[in-house]
Amino acid sequence: QRRNINCHDSERVIDIKANWIRKSNMALIFVCFIVILFFAIDSMLAQETEEGESSDESTMNIKLLYLGPDGNTYLTEYREIAKYGNTTDQAKIALLELIRGPISMTNLVPTIPKGTQIRELFIDRKQCAYVDFSREITQNHMGGVTAELSTISSIVNTLTANFPKDIHKVRILVNGKE
Repeated sequence: QRRNINCHDSERVIDIKANWIRKSNMALIFVCFIVILFFAIDSMLAQETEEGESSDESTMNIKLLYLGPDGNTYLTEYREIAKYGNTTDQAKIALLELIRGPISMTNLVPTIPKGTQIRELFIDRKQCAYVDFSREITQNHMGGVTAELSTISSIVNTLTANFPKDIHKVRILVNGKE
């Protein structure tokens, strides 16, 4: 028995094919979106790795500047620290070591008061590092213009000496205020 195909049946077949094509196109667009998203994320991770940790070196040597015993000269203490994250993370670690104070040379004078914390540190596109310290940097400071200049100089010189490609200027904030 042979079935006659009428006009309505052919319209239905066309509708089914059109529907299938629309669904196929939507699926194809979705797959393309996922592939593009994957490559974008992969690219961002690769860029972050270039800025941060190199795969073959897990430590880095940093220079920390403290006051000498005479209180007028700066002397350098070298430390080996874990190379972690990007430049911002490494700059935070360098400042934490500076806050920790001298350890290998007992005649060096710390320039940042104990108890000081780094609230935030970021580097802008103009290579200026903004360092926001807790209020202990002023509350526990010994005071005096010379001591304050020593604190500022040791912070600025420690950051610019260790990260010369990324940090050219430093702005110091205390509890979010300059």
